[in-house]
Amino acid sequence: MFDFGANTGKNIPYYLSKAKMVVAVEANPSLAEELVKQYAGFIKSGQLRILNKCITPPADQHQEVDFYIHRYHSGLSRFPVPEQHIEDYTKIRVSSISYQQLIDQFGLPDLVKIDLEGADHLILQSILESSVIPAYVSVENWGRPVLEALLSHPGFHYYNLVSFYNFSSIYGYSGIDTAGPFGTDIKSPWLNRSAISAVYNQMPDPWFDIHASSIAFETGQPDLRFYAKRFNLALLLKSLFPHRLKSRIKDLIGFRR
Repeated sequence: MFDFGANTGKNIPYYLSKAKMVVAVEANPSLAEELVKQYAGFIKSGQLRILNKCITPPADQHQEVDFYIHRYHSGLSRFPVPEQHIEDYTKIRVSSISYQQLIDQFGLPDLVKIDLEGADHLILQSILESSVIPAYVSVENWGRPVLEALLSHPGFHYYNLVSFYNFSSIYGYSGIDTAGPFGTDIKSPWLNRSAISAVYNQMPDPWFDIHASSIAFETGQPDLRFYAKRFNLALLLKSLFPHRLKSRIKDLIGFRR
């Protein structure tokens, strides 16, 4: 499988338990270096490959690109230019690699996970436009066009959503900095095209991943209990603080995640 946006590697143990080989792509050099140290045994055995690259559309392959590292939260680092609060980012140059280059090097994966903070739809589109697609894709929700792109591709027939605003209540552990489960480990029912479209329209919060597969999962009826949103006082209070004040507090206490 391909893990696009490995970050601190919290998904890697789960992926290693499911796949014969995992190719993890991470653009942040310091995070990639830590992953190499942390998973040295799996790298030595050939079950894991860590690539310190920025996954980009084909037009940007074979060159260095700008990558923006978030000063406080590594999971918010991104390839596209930040649309706001650019003062919270440090720009570096990093080598790029495309989906097709990875296919040429490692072969077609069964699963691709995409979590790229603003570049998700670009990479998804490059995958869908390629001559070969994986049997399974999970991608962070970045608006209705992401779902429509998956629905319009003839290779996929089964769909699901994994929300993170209520992840702990469904799965019993925090979904922070992870991509959650895939396949039969997802507790919500798998749906057909029309059902997933209807559920998407009723989602109370945009923080979720979209899963699409050509693998035949048993489908069910939509169950909105899996997507219910509970009131979160901490998030409400946090939203009342001006962004610059929050950044200043993080600097003072040395907050990093």
